[in-house]
Amino acid sequence: MRWIITKDHIYHAGDPDSINCVGTGDDDHGTRLRMDIDDVSLHARFMPTEFRLLDDDDEIYYEGRTFDINEFERRAFAPLDWAEGDGCTQMQYRPAGSSKPWSTL
Repeated sequence: MRWIITKDHIYHAGDPDSINCVGTGDDDHGTRLRMDIDDVSLHARFMPTEFRLLDDDDEIYYEGRTFDINEFERRAFAPLDWAEGDGCTQMQYRPAGSSKPWSTL
């Protein structure tokens, strides 16, 4: 996996129109897929960068992990491109597990 969603802050259990996006990401070839939720933490722990996707009011919609922050633009912005349809307008990142301030991509 190149990137994966680890937390979905806009999912509403019990709402038939709400879809839990945990496990959504791109594989090593850039193909969009959805991993079984039970396997997410296993794969995510090897990704060195955590990210969060926010709307224009700074509300966090999704959190995830990635290998691609330092890659070319299309790969680095792939999670934001995916979440744009839900209203996400910005992507922030930092080293996984750190308390460093978030940087905006």
